[in-house]
Amino acid sequence: MTLPKIKVRVMESPKTTILLLAVLAAVFNPVLSADSNCIGNTNEDDLINIDDLLAVLSAWGTCNDPCAEDLDGSGVVDNDDVLSVITAWGPCENTNPDVLFNLDFNHCTVGAYTESMLEDDWNTPAWSQGVDEGRTSITYTDNETNKALAVRYPKSEYGTSTSGAQWKLLFGSSYEWVRLSYRVQFTSPFDFVKGGKLPGLIGGEGNTGGGIPSGTDGWSARMMWRIEGAIVQYIYHPDQPEYYGEDFPWVIGGEPLFFQPGQWHDVVHEVKMNTPGLNDGSIKAWLDGELALEAESMRFRDVDDFAIDGMYFSTFFGGGNSSWATTADEIVLFDDFVIEAISTLSD
Repeated sequence: MTLPKIKVRVMESPKTTILLLAVLAAVFNPVLSADSNCIGNTNEDDLINIDDLLAVLSAWGTCNDPCAEDLDGSGVVDNDDVLSVITAWGPCENTNPDVLFNLDFNHCTVGAYTESMLEDDWNTPAWSQGVDEGRTSITYTDNETNKALAVRYPKSEYGTSTSGAQWKLLFGSSYEWVRLSYRVQFTSPFDFVKGGKLPGLIGGEGNTGGGIPSGTDGWSARMMWRIEGAIVQYIYHPDQPEYYGEDFPWVIGGEPLFFQPGQWHDVVHEVKMNTPGLNDGSIKAWLDGELALEAESMRFRDVDDFAIDGMYFSTFFGGGNSSWATTADEIVLFDDFVIEAISTLSD
């Protein structure tokens, strides 16, 4: 994208200038990439924001000695440096992401996946469903060369109480930009019926189950399979149009994507928080290495009390009535969970 040249009249109206540039940052940010190795991060706090903009404005003019505000090395702090800050607005990308969580199941004994195993593997969740009920187990896969977590969905059941499994992995800190990846396989044959939930990232209260988030409580970004295995990101956010979460379909080349029973799929979710009150957050997703979703201009929050705070392992058929119920005993396999903080900014 080509940005316009802007004449900045700092001395005549500094307050107006700052307001104008802040508005420009909010307008341009949804369509610009922050993957710029943090050009414009003048104070090295891993966040390009109004502080960096003010630093550039304060250093306006000739830069006799090398200075951090002369972003293009021209010897003059000018419009080009202002536009560099606007272009890179937001949290810096960490070229060496911090691994927050990494789990496969090869260390587990084949058989029941118990509460004690859950506590050891998932940082002692405060609660769970489906584990004590016997719906989670460890099984061999790939000709017994690998082990994976198997989740069972009994015949004629739906909802969280009698189908699948649920628990939350909380990070202990909040992060602005996080990538979640894992592998999933629907065993063959598999009747997808009307749909069901799959794990995803959450923040704040991790809103689910109906209701539009207020912007001050929380959000969630799980996956769902829909009819015939159609893939969507199922997001609870303040701008959702209806009472229940909003579907963001996964597509490649304009064609919807579907899970294929009997095949391992690599799924990746990447969530970047919005500036509180602004629509400048995003969600990207990949299926088997190909970009399948790029949702920009997202608003998850209006306050900075929460960000990306955990992952919700949530999987069940449903839906809230028997039309979502399984037609047979079904099993989904999960493996190789990795969660990375792309932005180094955290609370």
